[in-house]
Amino acid sequence: MQRQAIHYFANSNSSRGYVSFYESNFGALERVVPLHGYPLKPLGNLLEDICDCAAEQKRRVEWIHNCLDNTPEGIILPDLSAGVINIPFYAEHNALNLLEDYNIRQTRKALDEAHALFAAALHIHDEWEKVYIGKMDFRAADELAKETEARLIGDRHTEKKGRAIDRYFGAATVNGSFDYIANITQCLGKRYFIKGRPGTGKSTLLKKLVKKAVDAGFEAEVYHCAFDPQSLDMLVVRELDFCIFDSTSPHEYFPSLPTDEIIDVYEAAVEPGTDEKNAKKLTQFQHDYKEQVGKATEKLRLAKESYDRAQQTHLSRLDEAACKESAERIKSILFRT
Repeated sequence: MQRQAIHYFANSNSSRGYVSFYESNFGALERVVPLHGYPLKPLGNLLEDICDCAAEQKRRVEWIHNCLDNTPEGIILPDLSAGVINIPFYAEHNALNLLEDYNIRQTRKALDEAHALFAAALHIHDEWEKVYIGKMDFRAADELAKETEARLIGDRHTEKKGRAIDRYFGAATVNGSFDYIANITQCLGKRYFIKGRPGTGKSTLLKKLVKKAVDAGFEAEVYHCAFDPQSLDMLVVRELDFCIFDSTSPHEYFPSLPTDEIIDVYEAAVEPGTDEKNAKKLTQFQHDYKEQVGKATEKLRLAKESYDRAQQTHLSRLDEAACKESAERIKSILFRT
């Protein structure tokens, strides 16, 4: 059976600024076509055309989405070691560009303000975590990690060199938090849902599993937290037919298949009654955190409005025949064998 297309993000507007995993996803490809500031309509037509060609050849397809508005931004064809990616103008900082559009500058300003608000939310989240860190049984957490490593990977290994590919399964978009977890995990035989609280070691558990998988020679799809890219949210090892991910808010999922399984870090390693004893404080943290994220989301909307205006300026100058010619050249590069 041919594997269905998967969708993910390679960039994030986060509490640590605009963080890109471009190199991790495109650096090892033999052929890459980087586009710069392609307007949405011709880009969408190009990517759909590439996808149709790949389907005719029964090639695997990976869709990369824009972290601002979730529109398609690029495609990777793993079987051909080829890809195309559109790099928005606001992601390219060039202080010497005297012709830069006013709307691009406004886009960057709004994004910088969004990043600052996400950073404020991260500070609140750090304080939120301290409630649970102070009640953690770290020995129990270590034992849970060892047991999970043994169950998911054990002594299995390959003779090749392992590799980690860094991505995001979701993003903080203009329409709020969005993720592709269901799509990314749809063809896997086993899914593990990590339940816990902020600061209970979910990301630490995932980091240990990533190291174990890579050391054993497997290719690890490592999905970082879009809010804080230094934290991990999911690991997929397709060669071992499993994924394990943080399934708490804002990407809360529950088992829906007979093979799904929960790993509850709170139950295993946190002092019972911690939620109840700190209920008032935790409610306030949650409220303050959501308030900052809501303000950041509004700044993302302003950024998109400014960038849409810039796009309209460029779109009016495009020649349809030139677009078609460019698309044919791009496809010839990608599908060259």
